[in-house]
Amino acid sequence: MDQNDIRELLACLSKERTLYPYCRDYYAVQLLQIAVKRHATIQTLKGSNFGRLLNKSSIAPLLSNCGNGRLNSDLLVSYWQEPSTTYLVTTGVWGSKSDRYAQTSRPGVNLVLRLNFNHQHDSLLQKLIHPTRDGVFNYWGHPVLGRGDRSYYRETLAWSRLDIDLGRDEVLIEEVQSDWVRDVAWLHKWLNRCDRDEHVMDCGDFKTTAASARRYLEFVEPLLKEWSQAMLAATVDFVNRELGLKHIWYHSWKVGNYLKRINDHYLPPKSLYSALPRQFCFEQTEQLPGMLSDRRTIKRLRRGKIEPLFYKLEL
Repeated sequence: MDQNDIRELLACLSKERTLYPYCRDYYAVQLLQIAVKRHATIQTLKGSNFGRLLNKSSIAPLLSNCGNGRLNSDLLVSYWQEPSTTYLVTTGVWGSKSDRYAQTSRPGVNLVLRLNFNHQHDSLLQKLIHPTRDGVFNYWGHPVLGRGDRSYYRETLAWSRLDIDLGRDEVLIEEVQSDWVRDVAWLHKWLNRCDRDEHVMDCGDFKTTAASARRYLEFVEPLLKEWSQAMLAATVDFVNRELGLKHIWYHSWKVGNYLKRINDHYLPPKSLYSALPRQFCFEQTEQLPGMLSDRRTIKRLRRGKIEPLFYKLEL
């Protein structure tokens, strides 16, 4: 996507705070709300790529209320579970046409969709961890929310990067990533080496005690389990509601790493580019996204002896 297109797109998006409530398996409800528009009966829904969602233990009870064999949107709206979390969604821009190290599949920029924490989390972080800087569990130079980017500031849980082609009615999810998850895992390992609650944990970026770190980790434990599910769910919801696009592409691990020039210790977890898209009913295909069907990309793949493999979701 080029700079002018993304500038126009961002100008059309809401300038107000966008809240995104999420609970366990809510992604399945979102997808089913889309699927029932195409599949009139539960029987036809079971035969589609969305059929696996009906087997989830959290969704199955809804089917008992479908005496007419149809799953309607009103019934799906009633779904909710606790505990739940309300996130703040913010957008940004990543990359440039000339930046070979931006990890984009083609020259240009990506739209960044961020999942930011709420006030409750950030207040607890300040109280228990005592960070000396913003983004204490995020890396400088990554597309996290910075103070001054908006009239409000919240720490960043995760983000996705989107390459958008409005003319082709398609979006490519370049990555789903979280620095916070990785750094909090490191905090947990450090805590396990502490032999008493009063042990001081001081690394320059924060100064806390083992007891306070334990309280923080107990609070965020549910977020550690659901972060990738919540991030991709927010992304699919954004593409569907805000962009109105119907074709979502997602990288496979090997092809994505090659096209984005990622190697060695920068390689992402494989599950984010295999299990996660399958969980969201993406289907594997050897077809290339339209935006990557140019001669240059095809020659790159042939030169690297890489067979095209992507995931695709039709909304």
